[in-house]
Amino acid sequence: MLVSTPQTRTLNRALERCGGEIALAKALGVTTEALSGWFTGVDVPLNIYFSALDIVAIGSLGSANFKS
Repeated sequence: MLVSTPQTRTLNRALERCGGEIALAKALGVTTEALSGWFTGVDVPLNIYFSALDIVAIGSLGSANFKS
């Protein structure tokens, strides 16, 4: 079951930006199993959360810059 927390919502946005679970796991340097666990309620390590925030922010900035 997907648990809704700021961390899981950020991971979900990062997942969308990366285009899938395998790509996000690779970008974060983790296994897909670890990534799946975080979506189901396992605590997201702070460094992973910050990395996911970076992915979301860079994607947003990239979209904003592209539209300019």
